[in-house]
Amino acid sequence: MFWLSRPPYIRWALTGLVVLVGLLVEFRPAQTVAHPFAAETIGVGETVDESRVIWRDVPVDLLAPVMLPATATRRIEPGEPVLGGAPAGDPGAIPAGWWAIELGVPAGATTGMAVKLVSDTGATDGLVIETRDGDFGERTGLVAVPADSAELVARASLDGSVAVLLGG
Repeated sequence: MFWLSRPPYIRWALTGLVVLVGLLVEFRPAQTVAHPFAAETIGVGETVDESRVIWRDVPVDLLAPVMLPATATRRIEPGEPVLGGAPAGDPGAIPAGWWAIELGVPAGATTGMAVKLVSDTGATDGLVIETRDGDFGERTGLVAVPADSAELVARASLDGSVAVLLGG
């Protein structure tokens, strides 16, 4: 017990080290990443781009990364984060003034994906509302199209001359 009779330099040093490590852990800078939040109300089917969002820092891994521009698959209120995996299968997923038709879609088509519909009469943009795999390997999807193109897409669908293209 000779070390208790002397001044406790080692204990003081160890105590100081523990306090220093605790302070470093407590006040270390948090790792953050910029994430888009809606600056205005964004309706279903509208394009979400840099002009319609504000960027805020959030902790890493809090929200999934989002690539802009994107198509809104649900209504986004001001201040809400823009989420890549937003649900689109609810009844309000078809944009106002658009019509939806069931078409054969490529294997890579997912809910909320913007597509291009091409037929012998022209081309138009579309939005995949939902997808389904058939019993025999075929894949179909409910695809929304603007009202002014709905009739042309429906006619092309009836004669089998419409193609669904995925963008990159």
